Amino acid sequence: MRILAVLLLSSAMTLYQNGKALREEGKQVEAMQAFIEAAHSDTEDEALLGRVYSNMANMCRQANDHETAYEVYEMSATHFGKTDDTLAYAYAVNNMAWEQAAMGRKEEALKLVDSALSLQLSAVSLQALRAKVIETKAAACFFREEYDSVLYYTSEADNDYLLMLRAQAYSYLQIDDSAMYYAEQLLPRMTNLFYRDDLYYIVTHHDADADAEQIRRLSSERADVKKQIAERHGELMKAVQLLKQDLSKKEQAVPWKALILGVIGIGLLIWGAVVVRKQRKLWIEKSDFEQARRKELAQNLRQLQEAQDIRQELAWDDFAALCLQIDKRFHGLASTLQAQELNEQDVRICVLVLIGLSHKEIAEMLNCSPKSIGKLKDLTAKKLGVSGGQLQEKLQKIAIL
Repeated sequence: MRILAVLLLSSAMTLYQNGKALREEGKQVEAMQAFIEAAHSDTEDEALLGRVYSNMANMCRQANDHETAYEVYEMSATHFGKTDDTLAYAYAVNNMAWEQAAMGRKEEALKLVDSALSLQLSAVSLQALRAKVIETKAAACFFREEYDSVLYYTSEADNDYLLMLRAQAYSYLQIDDSAMYYAEQLLPRMTNLFYRDDLYYIVTHHDADADAEQIRRLSSERADVKKQIAERHGELMKAVQLLKQDLSKKEQAVPWKALILGVIGIGLLIWGAVVVRKQRKLWIEKSDFEQARRKELAQNLRQLQEAQDIRQELAWDDFAALCLQIDKRFHGLASTLQAQELNEQDVRICVLVLIGLSHKEIAEMLNCSPKSIGKLKDLTAKKLGVSGGQLQEKLQKIAIL
């Protein structure tokens, strides 16, 4: 039995290390498959399983699927909780908090970080955890557009992530000099594609001294980064879909276990009560989240419909800036559309259809004939697997998710 346990651990560790290597090579789908196989191994190494689920959750985070990321970080925390590594468990809880922050649930995020800080840790470990908690608190404020609070939490920034949040906060507050100060420091050493894209936006929109040639060069570099982001995001979405399918299979297996356990009588009743309560809580949370997203979508659409100059409101003439605005208002909508191989014209049409403009108004924005709009809508809708009449509903679903 001991030899078998060693062999199982070796197999799981090999799969885990292979998954990490594949991630570094950019092979996201293959990496996710390796992690899933490691999770399905019969290893009893809870710390290893915690790291496996943490990697899978991080991939979900990069794909902007924060609901799934939260669920998988929770699984990571469960495994770490069965070990003596309290700091690893605390980090997992902090990661859960970060995902709540990314979904706009600041209060839930703060409760989670407080629970992490309440754990029994050494002075050194507690100091390390507090540094990560500051990142989460700053992110929670950033996602709620509380930019003054972001500046407060990043006032003593000592890592690139906090400096990045600080640069973005200054950018949104229209404090050009400060935004440029941090952006120019970060851009030469920043390797994260998503952050580089944000930095390019700052230096092309807040540098009053930049000449036309500099703007063209930076815009070209940013276009290359956005292309890489779209390609990587597409791969990550495929990887996350693979994970969701696996999680779905696990959920479908639960009723069979319940049926087997049913022979023990009273145990089934207790188990059933716990499951129903948990499922009801999850359903309520999901319902509340979707309702909040729908309310936010309606508010954003109303603001655009009532805007005096929609071109200026959306930075219409600069496609990169337009995409940034749409991603910010509609939770990564432009990036999602580009990842599904929609071109610039398709994205512009989708934006105008989502807002609810008439064919005449869309034609004016696109500088074309109103008679051609119907055909353009149908062609764009076909790429998303729907008809022209269903395009707006499809876009609303994407914006809500």
